[in-house]
Amino acid sequence: MKNIVSAYISRKWWFRYIRTSSWFSFRYYWVNWLVFLSSVIVLCWLINKPIIQEGCNIDVIENSIVNINERLTHCCNCIDQQVPPNTPPIPPNTIQCDGNNGIKDNGNNLTPDPKFFEVGNHSGTMQLCYDNGNTYPDNIIVKHNGVVIKETGVVIGQSCIDIPYVYHPGDPTFVEVIVRPSTNPETFWKYTLGCPR
Repeated sequence: MKNIVSAYISRKWWFRYIRTSSWFSFRYYWVNWLVFLSSVIVLCWLINKPIIQEGCNIDVIENSIVNINERLTHCCNCIDQQVPPNTPPIPPNTIQCDGNNGIKDNGNNLTPDPKFFEVGNHSGTMQLCYDNGNTYPDNIIVKHNGVVIKETGVVIGQSCIDIPYVYHPGDPTFVEVIVRPSTNPETFWKYTLGCPR
């Protein structure tokens, strides 16, 4: 026994420290649990503790918000002052879209020249009323800014159709109407174009 004690005493200090700690932890295990639970509680309290910043001046924050709003308003005014895009020139012999602008052709199967109608810079719905006769079908096409926005199709008879007109700044303020008549020389067609409403 004396040899065992002397051997234990002769070991390094760190070895004795580890052995003593292990024995203490084994003998008093509840202390380990108590320290662990206390650490968890303290950690949770620190996480949920509100952060209080001293020297926070509400007036300074409000003045900064007012300053930012003024700068944003000034920026929006700059956007309003931009030069609008150039509108394409109106072709010569442009017809007004008043609904009384009857365009017609009797007994001519040649493709007529396109007609241009001034319709303004307000979006709306135009009305095209046509009469293609009852024998030979014709097709009436309406274009805006080079894009077909409506066509009657190759039809006979008379009718009125609504045409959507959407204007964007810089777009032409006129539309182009093209007639594709029947190949029969006795074909008959006429139409009128109203203004956007």
